[in-house]
Amino acid sequence: MDSKLDIKKLIEERGTMGKYHGVAPEGFVLVHEKTLEDLKNWFIWEEWKSGKISLEKLNNNNLDNT
Repeated sequence: MDSKLDIKKLIEERGTMGKYHGVAPEGFVLVHEKTLEDLKNWFIWEEWKSGKISLEKLNNNNLDNT
């Protein structure tokens, strides 16, 4: 069995937030400051609340734009 990690593949699958997994204490989630600002928008909040968009996806979008 090949135990090599393909970092490029992991980043493509998980997005850039994947590198922060295990950094926050258990029970906490790291979110981009812009993601918190986005959630103030009622339409984005409604999409998140109804499960149409995830915090991870919002984070990845904001990290890609920075």
